[in-house]
Amino acid sequence: MLPLDQYQVFQMDRPEGVEESELGDALKWKLKDFLDFSPSDAVSDVFPFPKDASRGRGELVNVVAARKVLVSELVRLVQEAGLELERIDIAELALRNLVCRLDENRRGAALVHLKENYGQMVICKDNTLYLSRRLDVTSDDLRDAARQESAVQSLALEMQRSLDYYESQLGQVPPAMIHLVARDSVLPLASMLSSYVAAGLETLDWRALGFESDLDSRCLPAWSAGLPLPEGGRP
Repeated sequence: MLPLDQYQVFQMDRPEGVEESELGDALKWKLKDFLDFSPSDAVSDVFPFPKDASRGRGELVNVVAARKVLVSELVRLVQEAGLELERIDIAELALRNLVCRLDENRRGAALVHLKENYGQMVICKDNTLYLSRRLDVTSDDLRDAARQESAVQSLALEMQRSLDYYESQLGQVPPAMIHLVARDSVLPLASMLSSYVAAGLETLDWRALGFESDLDSRCLPAWSAGLPLPEGGRP
């Protein structure tokens, strides 16, 4: 599992006449103006961009790029541990597997996962990732009495901007509910954010997912990566 700060995702036009298996290598050379390292030092892959969100821009794909040396080191660690590597995932696609299970009405669902040094918001619909955004807020800021109000407002602003982008730029109806997952479950984040965000907010109910107690939020992406996508949605 690659954490959010070890790869980049770009939306690019899908070239005609290129096989699916060759898209990653074909498109990474177009990233030379966006990466802070040479495309020759990158490993890349693609995943679909939802067609109903392209808004007349033609067929797009999401291109993931990471440093080759980083990925090679992860592969080496897995092999030295005597394990068999099945795949290397990225955080938003892992979280998609969970968020799609929260989308019971197929109208879209959102989740905010707050870690120690940053957060991540993902919005999915019909088994497809539509939006992922990094949220620059730390747990220390949210816990510190002197910085808490400013941190809450900053977090809420980024969440609302994500909802607005989802609606105005991707042409989708924003989800009615945002599910929150944070390591510090003592903070009443839902009520702290509710007056700033135009959506309902609730802490993720782990018992509804079959847990007797809350999952350690640090394990959320890894656990989500092992979930199959719900049946009946778009692949």
